[in-house]
Amino acid sequence: MDFTGIIKHIGQIEQFETKNGTTCLTRDIVLETDEQYPRSACVTLRNDLAQSFNLCIGQRANVSFDPYARPNKEGTRFFNQLNAWRISPC
Repeated sequence: MDFTGIIKHIGQIEQFETKNGTTCLTRDIVLETDEQYPRSACVTLRNDLAQSFNLCIGQRANVSFDPYARPNKEGTRFFNQLNAWRISPC
């Protein structure tokens, strides 16, 4: 899936360790469409994409992502996550 919009927020790189001991990097960015009724999306960049991110707030970008829904510990609620696999300026 793709989403095109203006970058409104760029989060800091966060580092964490997975259950198998691998170190992962993530960075969240927020994009907003420039339509009459703007829509926003928070997209997560991982590892190399998080490190090599070189766009700025206010720039227009196109993000390709995969949606993922994960349950809470009880399995009673689900949370959506958008994992980016490509981002490019427009």
